[in-house]
Amino acid sequence: AGRPMSPAPLREQAAAFLGVLREHDFRWAFIGRWLLVLGYFAVVGYQLYILQDHIALPAGLEPTEAVAILTPVSAITMALSTVVGGVLSDRLDRRKLFVGVSAALSGVALLIPVVSPTWPGMLVFAAVNGLAFGCFMAVDTALVTMVLPKAEDAARDMGVLNIANAGPQILAPFVASAVVALGGYTPLFVLGALLSVLGALAVRPIRGVR
Repeated sequence: AGRPMSPAPLREQAAAFLGVLREHDFRWAFIGRWLLVLGYFAVVGYQLYILQDHIALPAGLEPTEAVAILTPVSAITMALSTVVGGVLSDRLDRRKLFVGVSAALSGVALLIPVVSPTWPGMLVFAAVNGLAFGCFMAVDTALVTMVLPKAEDAARDMGVLNIANAGPQILAPFVASAVVALGGYTPLFVLGALLSVLGALAVRPIRGVR
């Protein structure tokens, strides 16, 4: 019997795992997902503090109660746009258009509390941001499956994409706290909007998908 093969060095394993990022279209899809998820969670993760310190809530409404209202509002619109956005994207055979528009809409949503730092403003923000994020995640996932270079490596490559989901969620609280400490909540919303717009622009260089 032959000797068992020794495992490849960790560096080689990491290089093989991340090798898909050398693929032009996948790399840009990864960048777009990273930017939008970072912008989304930098703001949403700080929502309780935003409601405590920045938003004029109605008398008697506690910040924790406000979060309990905003969360299902966002979840409902997110579920709705996930289904509708996915169906329309399939029927029109357009992925980049829906990804770009939903990322740009997320940027608009993140500016609503800047223009209107009020409870109605936060309700509109939660609804619009849920619509944008749900559509983005549904259609962007479809887009990524279409730019995977090799079917036999699909599971590994989707694992790489998951870094663009998990990584920004880990970084978001640190980014948000630094921005708030330096400039307050308005710069945090502006940063989130900027990251979302950059995420929308990141799909433009993708060549293999309409």
